[in-house]
Amino acid sequence: MKNPKKYLDNKYIRLLVMSLVIILALIFVQDFADFLDENSDKVVKLGVNQHCNSATSICSASIIKEGEFQRISFTIKGSTAAGDELPLKLTAVGFDFEGINSISVSFEMPGEDVDDYKLILSPDKSTYQVVPENWHAMAKLPEVASGRSDWLAVVRLKSSIREYSAEFPCSF
Repeated sequence: MKNPKKYLDNKYIRLLVMSLVIILALIFVQDFADFLDENSDKVVKLGVNQHCNSATSICSASIIKEGEFQRISFTIKGSTAAGDELPLKLTAVGFDFEGINSISVSFEMPGEDVDDYKLILSPDKSTYQVVPENWHAMAKLPEVASGRSDWLAVVRLKSSIREYSAEFPCSF
């Protein structure tokens, strides 16, 4: 090399070096973001229709993750009289690759102090699926002194990779 300063003064070489530095920085940032995403303890919140009443219809919450559609559908069937047991039915679709470790439901009432009540749902094994889609349980709502009937069913699905949460309004 006769004169290395000549190469450093060339604006095209400087542009090439700066472009390479920027590309390497973007690759590092993307890899770091993927690492944080995979090792994050955050709960993935699924969207839900606030105008759907799971006591009278099937309500769904869904997300598209890495091109895969994942959906949780929730409904409460049967009598809604105070003190009666309520049959809960939940369908979890799109969690085949992750697997489902457990699904739980807790009932909350906004603005009220309600006893902490968590109910574990059982899979329907009659279909012989590796990852069951249908889950069910029987629930009894906690007592509320105010006589209100606007509940929020909070569903937590734990897969082998992460945890999902969805909130379903239910009024009786």
